[in-house]
Amino acid sequence: MSVLAGVNRCALLHEGGEAQVYALESDGKKYVLKWYADGVQIDSRVVEALLRERIPGVYRLMEAGKKAGRHYLVYEFIEGVSVADLASISTASNPPAGPFAAKDGCVPAPVAISLVRNLAQSLAQLSKKDVHHGDLSPSNVLVTADAAPVLIDCGIVGPGALAYAAPERIQGKPATVKSDMYSLGLLLYRLVAGENLLHCDCFDGFAQAAAEIDAVDVTALLYGKGMDAEILSTLAPLWKATLRADPAERAEDFEELDELLEIAFDAASRGSVTWETIRDAFTKNIAAKIGTNCRDAGAECGLPPEFAVTKPTGHRKFAVFAGVLGFILFVLVLFFALAPRQPSIDETGAKILSNSRSLEGATGLVADSSGDAGRISGEVLESLPVPERPE
Repeated sequence: MSVLAGVNRCALLHEGGEAQVYALESDGKKYVLKWYADGVQIDSRVVEALLRERIPGVYRLMEAGKKAGRHYLVYEFIEGVSVADLASISTASNPPAGPFAAKDGCVPAPVAISLVRNLAQSLAQLSKKDVHHGDLSPSNVLVTADAAPVLIDCGIVGPGALAYAAPERIQGKPATVKSDMYSLGLLLYRLVAGENLLHCDCFDGFAQAAAEIDAVDVTALLYGKGMDAEILSTLAPLWKATLRADPAERAEDFEELDELLEIAFDAASRGSVTWETIRDAFTKNIAAKIGTNCRDAGAECGLPPEFAVTKPTGHRKFAVFAGVLGFILFVLVLFFALAPRQPSIDETGAKILSNSRSLEGATGLVADSSGDAGRISGEVLESLPVPERPE
């Protein structure tokens, strides 16, 4: 049965140019309904794969379809904070020390590398299903209370968020491992810097900036923001593996990128401040933000009428049950009424007696070749019913 048939609570979480997003409660579970705007296209092949597959680190898609000519998705609700909302999280109450100190809105380098590595592993699993995200951006990555990232909104047709789109995606080419890898590099920058790397105000501006990405000195930009030199040297190989205009110059695949991320994580996690300390400070802030989001879960509203599903009432359920039972009884009666019935022994005997009397006029008697009379013809015998044998 559709999740939408059991909805008992609906709240509008977001309404923007791309979609309307609703939080739903249905049969005691939480879901999200995302109803895309006119013109937004979803890759049906990606949707079918996600309805069929369950991949760690990727949202669980429950339903998909179209209403009023607009695509919609229903997926399980994820208790988390989007990377886009991390800027509103203060690190002042749990500040990492030394080289891991991060400004508000920025994520400590070891945490950022860990998040991106988890994302790369999920994207690698998707690619094995011949599926690519296509719109990897801060709004489409949720971070849970245990610092685990979850990908949402896979399969958008088109370049997606232009500030995170690879040059070839802006040119209209389909998503690939290499295009998702490029977007992942921009997402890593967003995490450690607290802002986008590319700032443009039009499509052509983003197209040119993406084409000239090789000329951007990411290390120098981060140094200007006060990032520790040791951390900068740790991150440098990651920019070279992701932020390249030519897909052939990026890492070969997610396995190679994973190796680079592992090396960077090990280097960034060394020092007087342990990884556990850094992670615990980060997750405390995430948990606090999630709590705030739960309290401000959007304005209560009705489910859009296009999604209304009539639930059977008690009377209707009884009527359906009675109708099915009546049909079954009718079929049984019809079967027994039309089925051929074998005569009983008494009926067979009565038939023989009746036939023997009718033979007294000798019409049923024939003589065999020897001249014997009194033999009953085969035609008469064949007309006699065969009784059922008693068991």
